[in-house]
Amino acid sequence: MLRYEAIFIFQAYALNAFLHASATNAMSVESSSRREILGRTMTSAFGGIVSSSTGWTIAPSDAAAAAASTATDTNAGNLKDPAFSSYQIFPDASAKLDPSLGQITPSDLNQILAMTNTDRGEGGGGGTIWLGEHHNSAKDHLLQADFVRSIHEQRQTKKNTGNNNMSVGLEMIQVQFQPALDAYISKKISADEMKSRVEWDKRWSWSFDNYLPVFETCRELNIPLIALNVDSEDLGLVEVGGFPNLPRDKLRKYIIDPAGFAQFASYPYYKTYVDYVISPSYDLHQSMGILRTTITGVQLEEDMSFTRFFSGRILWDEGMASNAYKWTKANEGGLMIGLVGADHVKFEGGITGRYRRLAKEDQQLDCISVVLNPTLIDTRPGGSVNMATNLASAASKSGMDGLSLQLRYLTRGVAAGSPESRESVNTGGVLALADYIVVSKS
Repeated sequence: MLRYEAIFIFQAYALNAFLHASATNAMSVESSSRREILGRTMTSAFGGIVSSSTGWTIAPSDAAAAAASTATDTNAGNLKDPAFSSYQIFPDASAKLDPSLGQITPSDLNQILAMTNTDRGEGGGGGTIWLGEHHNSAKDHLLQADFVRSIHEQRQTKKNTGNNNMSVGLEMIQVQFQPALDAYISKKISADEMKSRVEWDKRWSWSFDNYLPVFETCRELNIPLIALNVDSEDLGLVEVGGFPNLPRDKLRKYIIDPAGFAQFASYPYYKTYVDYVISPSYDLHQSMGILRTTITGVQLEEDMSFTRFFSGRILWDEGMASNAYKWTKANEGGLMIGLVGADHVKFEGGITGRYRRLAKEDQQLDCISVVLNPTLIDTRPGGSVNMATNLASAASKSGMDGLSLQLRYLTRGVAAGSPESRESVNTGGVLALADYIVVSKS
């Protein structure tokens, strides 16, 4: 069975399971998880992942201009001596397929992200900002902490109390541990106690200390921390038996729009997204020999199938998008800054596309994506089946070695790699890497 055919089947299972699922047995979380194994390997193999910046994409003259801009930006306001350069991505779906980067000052980016200058009334709108991170990068987490503070200060300058309504959503914390986050922000427990209560070492494994600047900033400013991630026990059930293996009440917990969830895979661009982002991730896990273990550490008799892996991945994205949407709906004018892995943010088919689908009827909610310190490994995963088709979508100044600023997807019925696929008339559209990218100055 082709992978994409399996996608439609399992999306149908998802909707069917939502209506008819029955309870199954809980699983153990005692042994080392697949996440821990992957984390140790990735840290070893790609420990310097963010040290190779976007030099392939940003010409030296552009980088120098950006550095000069950040140093002399007298309107930086709340961004005191910003430590980054920022760029907006302009995708191009024309026959040229020539996306570009436009320099944007940190102060201008901050105003955009704060969502205060909009046409939605004096107080502006609300919604989500997704800061796509590399989990092992202290640089990325320092940027996140700076953005949280500067956006908070920007929103404080507006008198409308709705502008002060902010939260920070966390991929690294599972929803069952929300009380621990609440206790930490209210200063009832210490950071060490919070780390213990959320079972950080067992369920996330990346350096807690790297995230401390974010946590401490939120505690200081009384900004709620919101758990976004699916509970491991529930994700493990899906990895073993698919969506029918998850009880109906748990499906309702993570999938608040079952019809839209099932329909998402039928979007014209989604096959390209899966081929380019999710399939290489599965292949990486398989090559590392870690698909015999679920996220909870349960041992499998054979490698997890792609359909089971895929089901877990889309539950992860859908659950986080749903939890973010519920918070923004419950907090009118509120802004959530989501801290999630870059894989969930890039090319629109992950959490950002799902949140936009949920919020499509609400004109008051925005969704902005930012990738922090992007590298080649983020935008050109090895083994991607659509790599050849998308070479022309790389940044025009960077040539073959540059970041892919967009993905081209084909019209229905045109096979990737076929002679017809190279004809511009068969371009269905493009998926931008993100709305903005941010690069640390050092």
